[in-house]
Amino acid sequence: MALTYTTCIGSRGERTARGGKDGCRAAVQSWDGSVCISNQIEEDGTLRVRVGTNDGSSCYSDWNSNDFSGTFEEFKALLKLNQDIKDGKVSVVRHRAKK
Repeated sequence: MALTYTTCIGSRGERTARGGKDGCRAAVQSWDGSVCISNQIEEDGTLRVRVGTNDGSSCYSDWNSNDFSGTFEEFKALLKLNQDIKDGKVSVVRHRAKK
């Protein structure tokens, strides 16, 4: 039985890939670049998520940016915070560094 799954829905229908403890990696690609995501199950059973981007057409060898790396719960909290900022529930204040 697989521990992780990746599902893609495209012009030819839905495809599913199975993964073990090493998880799955997927890339959604366009002519402008790729959005990459992977998941992996740690030894303690924690699901870790990694999200990044690549200016090229693939994320399988090297990611240009590692925009997020953390647990699935941390990823969900980050998405909720982003939505709260958009909705005006949370304000962001930037401080300038002292010279």
